[in-house]
Amino acid sequence: MKMLFNLTCAQSSQATGIERFALHMAQEIVSLDSSVVVVASEHIPQISNATVIKTLTWSRSLLRHREYIIRALWDQIGLRRLVAKHRPDIVFFPIQDGLFFPSVRQIVTVHDLHYRYFASSIQDCKNEISRCRTSLYRHKMPHILERSVAVVAVSESTKQDIVASFDINPDKIHVIYNGYDEIRFRIIENPQPTLDRYGLQSGNYFLFVGSILKHKNLARLVQALARLDSKVVLAIAGVCKDADYLEEMKKVAAGMGISETRLRYLGYVSDDDLPYLYNGAISYLLPSLHEGFGVPIIEAMACGTPVITSNCSSMPEIAGDAALLVDPYSVESIAAAMQEILCNPQRVETLKKAGLERAKMFRWSYSAQKLYDLCRSVSEA
Repeated sequence: MKMLFNLTCAQSSQATGIERFALHMAQEIVSLDSSVVVVASEHIPQISNATVIKTLTWSRSLLRHREYIIRALWDQIGLRRLVAKHRPDIVFFPIQDGLFFPSVRQIVTVHDLHYRYFASSIQDCKNEISRCRTSLYRHKMPHILERSVAVVAVSESTKQDIVASFDINPDKIHVIYNGYDEIRFRIIENPQPTLDRYGLQSGNYFLFVGSILKHKNLARLVQALARLDSKVVLAIAGVCKDADYLEEMKKVAAGMGISETRLRYLGYVSDDDLPYLYNGAISYLLPSLHEGFGVPIIEAMACGTPVITSNCSSMPEIAGDAALLVDPYSVESIAAAMQEILCNPQRVETLKKAGLERAKMFRWSYSAQKLYDLCRSVSEA
């Protein structure tokens, strides 16, 4: 099987959740088959034993936030030329993108359908790039999915969303879960030296990890924090992708008398530091309104950190019985779960043990093998 893996979506520094999926899957796929050709826009240290074609190296530094639009155009022209040159059996997209008219078998990945479920909030956003990107997705994805021989969904919930949103045969959609970095995310005995750099005290803060977006439901999380002991801190780690919503969240906090010492926005946290933040947290919180998967749930569990997450979308599927599930639309429900973590050490210990076992189910090696087997079966069909 000749496979071309389009990795131009990912950068190894400050990678987001979808980029981590792309990077880890590429690394594992190459370990299974060194003949795989990887197309990347930068040097990827994790991939050393494969043919790597570097392209679009200028786009990030020159165009910054418009890089996505340039890459989307390049896929239809530049990638098509590479496909014609290398003539692979399969071209794989680790993101929800692809060729409009593929000349070879194409497999694309769908991580979520936020742009459909939260279209109104995205259109209200002042970020021109977000609106443009959303518009592109809405118009091109039905065509790309129709012309792909298979679609990878990162959860059963996402598969159901795809079936409900597009006229696609469910048999064409294959669920392949995300994994987590087993070496990095683990129990750490003394996280405090790293926490000192962030002004945090181990065992004194709840932690949210994720991009700052409206569907992440941070405003209600802040309201829930206001109902707890005044000494408890909420630390928010992630890239801000909606500055308007971040300001709205801060206004909610100020209106409820929550000081800046209790609500700590940390910005992007490196992969090296993130395990220490999980280890020092009272609990990891993800009261999101919608998730395609929710990788931080598994990362937190692997660090022995109890998890509170929503009872909707993919989150119950990923968390299983190893987390406290809340109604994300109810501040009372979120606050009650946080209070239970604070007051019930026996429940905390049960959640920690269950979480450590649950995390073992999600490994990149498992996911990559499923993807590789899918590619082989499609190429031989």
